[in-house]
Amino acid sequence: MIIKLKKISLILFILIFFSDTLKSNQIFKDRKVLNKKQQASNFISEIGDVYKDTIWKSIFLDKTFDDIDSFIKTIPTKSPNPFIQEIIFDFLTTKKKLNNKNISNDEDSKILEILINQLFETGRINEIEYYYSQSSNLKMNEFILVKILEGNFLRNRQEEACKILAENANVSPAIFGKVIIICDIIANKYDQAKLGLLLLKEQNKPGDSFFIDLAYSLMSENSQADSENIKKKLDQIKSLNPIIMSSLQFADISPTYEQVENLNTSGLLFVLSNPSVETDVKIFCSELLIKQGRISFDFLSEAYLLPRYKNAELENALNTYKTLSPAKARPLLYQSIIIEKNEQVRFQKIVALLKVSIIDNLFSQISSLVHKLVDLQKLTASKEQIFLISKMFQVQNKFDKADEVLRLIENEYDLDLIFREISIELNRRLLDKSLDIDLLEEKIKKLEKVKELNSQKYQKIIMNLMFNYDLSQLTKNIINKLSFSSNEKFNSNSLHNLSLAEKYSKKQDLFNSTKILFKTLGNKNFNNLTILESYKILLILRNLGFEKELRSISINLTH
Repeated sequence: MIIKLKKISLILFILIFFSDTLKSNQIFKDRKVLNKKQQASNFISEIGDVYKDTIWKSIFLDKTFDDIDSFIKTIPTKSPNPFIQEIIFDFLTTKKKLNNKNISNDEDSKILEILINQLFETGRINEIEYYYSQSSNLKMNEFILVKILEGNFLRNRQEEACKILAENANVSPAIFGKVIIICDIIANKYDQAKLGLLLLKEQNKPGDSFFIDLAYSLMSENSQADSENIKKKLDQIKSLNPIIMSSLQFADISPTYEQVENLNTSGLLFVLSNPSVETDVKIFCSELLIKQGRISFDFLSEAYLLPRYKNAELENALNTYKTLSPAKARPLLYQSIIIEKNEQVRFQKIVALLKVSIIDNLFSQISSLVHKLVDLQKLTASKEQIFLISKMFQVQNKFDKADEVLRLIENEYDLDLIFREISIELNRRLLDKSLDIDLLEEKIKKLEKVKELNSQKYQKIIMNLMFNYDLSQLTKNIINKLSFSSNEKFNSNSLHNLSLAEKYSKKQDLFNSTKILFKTLGNKNFNNLTILESYKILLILRNLGFEKELRSISINLTH
């Protein structure tokens, strides 16, 4: 039997890995071949783009292996904050210099493996291939070769992976055994594959038994019975590696939600492109990736539109979604919105979808899918809905429309209205890097009657305003009169660490300040941080010169 891949829906395979719609920032495009002088380096771990001149290039110059190892391992590769993902990408793809006095040859090799692994974790497989192709030293490294092969499997380029393997005939069976077996199966060399499986079985390594059963099932004629058996055994597996995931696709078997939950970005991208994966799991992956800024909104839309619901469920979506989890409610509402012809009913469904998107920090992403479907000329909405729709337009940088919606509020001294107006104006000026102080002060003057601000969202807007602009004394006087109260629960350890990172950043200590920043922020969403934590991070980024990332956060805070 010849293993054939199923047709991949969602335009996922071609687009995910080869289209500009994927926000991957791949550096290999239009790159010149490096000359020998440019390639020359005392360390094989000095990988990166030689044309990239960033602050990261000297970060490890005076550091020991332990320093470098601990720094890299703090990187939050699964961060749901696009600005953190951008920082990580810049760090990983900048060629960083090392010092001969601090790093041995063995340590050099270990650093290389750690960096390559981080690139792989973050889905930067094309970058790994680029570095591999530019250095003869790297082509001798088995760890990188493993990642090259795994990367090809995760992009459904199995034949290419097997070709590369064949070109490296002397590889160690102990390291490449499973890849060799899969390639033999793909080539219908079942006798060789079975011999490899016998050797693998004799080694009796933990976790190998499932792969062995899976490989035998791929060669079996009784595919249905074997498939059911594999599905039962799969439930006992907690984590998946690239070879297992690719083999499951061959077997037309979907991984479970629990197994996908902790996958790295490379794994999530593969799952999204895999036609065998269940719809719920694909939607879960698409939401994680869109929050990381790794796929375009079109992919989220395509995932939400996967066939799943009956017509009756879609027609009754406004009632049904309340009984579902937010993750299941969002695709139901979105599908229902797309087919809804009654404008007022469609509007109510859009409002419902926006509300459930807030729960999982997906408001901006969902707004991108529905903001064009709202007709302001026919809008009839409650106060709550007005603010929600205004925010929807604001996050899409449709500031005139955001202001237009607010005009439906008659009380100009409504506190929510005042802050929404300030927020929109601040957002507008952050984008074009200018500020109309007079216009802004007109809006801030309305706060003179306010005695106390007990809302975090109000306080974050004020903080953001004061952080980004040198305000007039009149504006400062108004703000100074405000009383700020908060129910925030402060994490004293987090604040201590960020304060320490701030001190390091003032001294331009990039290594220690970003290490603490990465460790403290971790995989938390920036929106969930306290005001003080947010402020400290803004200060650190400003001190270190991360202007682009600083602006992104400030814009996000205004929302």
